Formats: sequence, C-alpha cells, structure tokens
Amino acid sequence: MTTFTSFMRRAGLALAAGASFTMMQAQASGAVTPEEIEQKGTAVIGVQMDQFPWGFIDAQGENDGFDIEIARMIAEELGVEPKFVRITGQNRIPSLTTGMVDFLVPSMTVTEERAKVIQYVLPYSSNDITVWARADAEIAGNDDLGGFAIGVNRGSAFEPILRAAAPESTEIKGFDDDATTVQALLSGQVDAIVGSITYGLVIASAGQGEAFERKYKVADNIQAMAVRKGDQEMLDWLNDFVTRHGEDGSLDALYKKWIGLDRADLPTEMPGVDFTGSAGN
Repeated sequence: MTTFTSFMRRAGLALAAGASFTMMQAQASGAVTPEEIEQKGTAVIGVQMDQFPWGFIDAQGENDGFDIEIARMIAEELGVEPKFVRITGQNRIPSLTTGMVDFLVPSMTVTEERAKVIQYVLPYSSNDITVWARADAEIAGNDDLGGFAIGVNRGSAFEPILRAAAPESTEIKGFDDDATTVQALLSGQVDAIVGSITYGLVIASAGQGEAFERKYKVADNIQAMAVRKGDQEMLDWLNDFVTRHGEDGSLDALYKKWIGLDRADLPTEMPGVDFTGSAGN
C-alpha cells in the first residue's frame, strides 16, 4: 500500500501536469466509433489521476488503479494504445462533450441530471457515499452533522447529496478533489468528510486508521463510464465490454484487488437514465 504522503505528492504532480487541456489534445481526439479509434491507433481516455485506488500516479510515475486497468483492457481489445487525459469532478463532462477525450472511464456517479448531457454506459462499479470523521465525533446520522465542519469534493456527486442531507447549521467546506478533501480531515481543517468508501484506504495508508472511522452510509453510489450523446457504436461496444467482463469475472477480480470488497450486483436500469441510447434515437 502506498503511503499517503507519497500519494499526495504524486497527486500534486498529476494536478500540475493536467491543470489544463491544450488545443492539441482537443484536436487529437474526436473519434466517435470503435473503427475510427482503431484507425487512429490511440484511444484518448479521460481518467482520474488523483483518486486512489480508482485512478492515480504510482511510484514510477505511471497511471495505475482500478479504472486505469479497465481503460487499458478496453484499449487492448480495440487494438490501440491508450492515451490518458486527467479529468476532475469539474472538467470531466466538458472534456467529453467538447471532444477532448473519446470517452470517460472515471469512477463517476450515475445521476439523472448528468444523463441529460452525457450518455452513460451500463454500470460497472459502485462506491458507497460515506461519512468519515474523527473517532470521537458523535456522528451517527444526517441530523448529527449540524454544528460540525464537513468537507466534500466540490463539483462531485457527493456535494449535492451532502447539502440535501445536512441540517442548515452544518458548516460545509468544499475542496478541489478527493485527495485534498481527505487531507483536510487528517489535518484538522474539518471534523468530518463525505465521499467515497475508499477514503478509508487512504486514511489507513496514512497511519490514521485508529484516529478516524467510517460513521455511516449516506447513499448508494452507482458508477458508469460515459460517451457523448449520439456515439451509439461506441456505446454499444462498451456495453458489450461491461457485460462480457461482468460475466467472466474480470470486473469482479479487479474490484476485489483494488477496493478490497466484493463487487455489488449492479442495475441495468435506473429511473431517468437510458443505458442503451434508444432515447436519443
């Protein structure tokens, strides 16, 4: 397990390296079908680079993590090289809709609102939205959040859920990404944070597993890859990929390897979300 300090240092390098998309990146992308990606020879894939263990930069400066392995599997089956582009909670949807990437393989929550703008692939992962806090903080449910300072990754799906669940007396502080959100808890900037169940892995790697604990689950968090609206052939290809590797156990094995838990049974239908692309036809 990588240490939190080295992880944060690598995350900082990733932040600096991917702070902005260049015009060259935008021009390099634009493929909308598997055949066009094959002809181009590269798949430009939007991924997290600072969200351990989903996507991060390892000690050798290489992309690694659950989503990265899946992205590499996709590129290999397409017969092309993957080109990873850093995405964040704030820029991941614009990076897709403006053509800076061919598709997204992030740990991205499926929401009805986002489904109006992007086309979700069948869910491949889940990540319970969880409250993490000091072990001595008396927080057992949403009503207990009032009076505490709660941190959250601004622009993520966690933020609106927290704002809807927390009492008006709650002090909510937003941070740029998951790494800085966890660091805010460990450094005492906030009393608790709301986010990924895998925050616990980062907290443990920092040697703080006894000082902080998981308090309760706020909500389910179903995750999916995404393509642009109208990229039907790419959607069909990725839906087949998720179905095949769900059936052969590949996704289960990767989830167990990186998350340390069994992959949940995931829905193929969700209210207000069309995974087939039929709504746009």
